[in-house]
Amino acid sequence: MLKIYDSIDSVRVGQFHAMLESDGIESFVKNLNQSSLMGEVPFAEVYPELWIINDSDRDQALRLIDIYTNAAPPHAADWICITCGSGVPKEIGECWNCGAAGVKASGS
Repeated sequence: MLKIYDSIDSVRVGQFHAMLESDGIESFVKNLNQSSLMGEVPFAEVYPELWIINDSDRDQALRLIDIYTNAAPPHAADWICITCGSGVPKEIGECWNCGAAGVKASGS
């Protein structure tokens, strides 16, 4: 098992977890509900963490995360998937909920 991503933004960690799972990469999120410990332990130790089960999936998982974090141009806006209506952050090029790629309604 390898930790491949962490962030104070639990929504982002959850989106990346869903993305990896939809691409067949077994993963799990650690520290998702640990925010209550902030102040008692160093804050970086309670950030939500994304872990992959199989070490052999490391390169593919990191590549997918890199694609989605660097995909949006700086002027892009968050968008709404016209297939399922979910709000999608601008950094993600496909809907986290239904997987529709590049199908966008007006940004919010």
